[in-house]
Amino acid sequence: MNQETLQSTLTTEYHTLLNPQKARNAKQDITVLYCRLSRDDDKQGESNSITNQKAMLERFAKENKLENPQFFVDDGFSGTNFKRPAFQEILNLAQAGKVKNFVVKDMSRLGRSAVEVGLYTDFLFPRLDIRFLSISENVDTESVGTSEMDILPFLNIVNEMQAKGTSKRIKSVMKERGLSGEKLATNPPYGYLKDPSNKNHWLVDDEAAKIVKKIFDYCKEGLGITKIAKKLYAEKIPTPTEHALNNDRKSTGKLPPNPCQWEAMTVNSILEKMEYLGHTVNFKTYKKSFKDKRKIKNTPDKYMIFENAHEAIIDQETFDIVQNLRKQRQRRTACDRKGLFAGIAFCADCGNRHYFCTGNSVSPNQERYVCSGYQKRTVSCDNAHYIRQVILEEIVLKDINQKIKLVKDMEKRFVNLLKERAENNSAKELREQEKKLLKAERRIIELDKIIKRLYEDNIIGKLTDERYIQFSKEYESEQQELKTFVQNTSQILNEQKEQKQNVSKFMKVIKEFSHLEKLTPLIVNTLIERIEIHESDRHCRQAQQIDIYYNFVGALDDVDLKV
Repeated sequence: MNQETLQSTLTTEYHTLLNPQKARNAKQDITVLYCRLSRDDDKQGESNSITNQKAMLERFAKENKLENPQFFVDDGFSGTNFKRPAFQEILNLAQAGKVKNFVVKDMSRLGRSAVEVGLYTDFLFPRLDIRFLSISENVDTESVGTSEMDILPFLNIVNEMQAKGTSKRIKSVMKERGLSGEKLATNPPYGYLKDPSNKNHWLVDDEAAKIVKKIFDYCKEGLGITKIAKKLYAEKIPTPTEHALNNDRKSTGKLPPNPCQWEAMTVNSILEKMEYLGHTVNFKTYKKSFKDKRKIKNTPDKYMIFENAHEAIIDQETFDIVQNLRKQRQRRTACDRKGLFAGIAFCADCGNRHYFCTGNSVSPNQERYVCSGYQKRTVSCDNAHYIRQVILEEIVLKDINQKIKLVKDMEKRFVNLLKERAENNSAKELREQEKKLLKAERRIIELDKIIKRLYEDNIIGKLTDERYIQFSKEYESEQQELKTFVQNTSQILNEQKEQKQNVSKFMKVIKEFSHLEKLTPLIVNTLIERIEIHESDRHCRQAQQIDIYYNFVGALDDVDLKV
């Protein structure tokens, strides 16, 4: 690799290091005795221990009369990670012109990335006039042209391959552990702590669990993540990192300047964690390479979820309601007043959300909802579907109180009708879909056999390459379409089968309330998923039609009539 190529691959950090801040002072020159031990090296025994490395380095420095030796130790850091604290300190000293010699026990102590190690030994250290020595391999950058220096690039590649192999083995072990239901998270999420008698089991941290519940309640009241963070700050509640440190626990979080300065993203992370349902959730993130330390979020379909693995902090009904609310992005008003039905009011004709219209000069009695499609003229919606908030609130309050009364007076009849409706809506369709699903799964297996036979016929010369490509392409296309159908249909069937459970969920939340005098955001968000507003008929005295869809069970007008 020539100098021009090296220059182009160096990062800004390397370029900065190539410009020493001060000229070297012989009296300040130090000899760096660098020790590094990763968790994986530690398993290999005493030979790589920090104590062993120190003894070898100290003896080498004394025998070779290297001046001002100083130890720098990175204990527990991977060789593929060059952002180690002690190593970064050495680089700062090197930039200041204070480092004369850099000594390691062996090349793998410097690092296990062939490219980066090469940049230091071949380019950076010589430019900064630093002599690099590795004891085990007899490497000395002052001895240019020796056989040891000639094979240095190969040693770096071998060390990198060892790191890659170790990474693969660890990944394989972690995969097995994750698939078996063992918790892969190093630290429990805020609200839990490790069971002292079983590190794979979490116990509820009562103090933090109260805050987790409070955050979910605030969300149900209609507050966004930024406002929740501000409320927690106003209430002087310590952040998760501060709470962990106060209780002598490890934390990977950043310590904020103010111990109660909550971040909106921290709140967001808490609201989306399925672990609060009592589940173990594995494989939420992955890494692209053993060199790339960034964690990348997996898609939910890649998660492995093991239910009821520990005590739940949040019940399923609350979690579902909160997830539904978080999908509904609400439009901020100029005066920062928020509509009671903002985010859940929709146009019955075009399906767009309704804007909540208010202002500093608008009285509460004049606040209204208008179809956003009509207002923006982005879709063909000919009417505003206008309704005042006070009128909509009156309609919704009446409807909710009617449902509360029905549940109180005729619970058994009400529940049976809900279950009967769920069965009637899905039973026939369920059977038809299950037949189609079974047929598709059989065809996928059949296509596998056909494609295999085509390949065999092509190998023995029965089928030309052109015909093989044509047939296999057609069959593979059909198979892919069937796989997509199977995936989508399976999801629909699972949702339909959950409808009976949804009846129980609805009954649980509706029974929390008695006759209501006034609606609050908490009540509305707990009970209602969606409200559809029809256009009023100005030539008719009939009331404007409003369709209310309740959480878990949808519209209930047909059930009301039967009861």
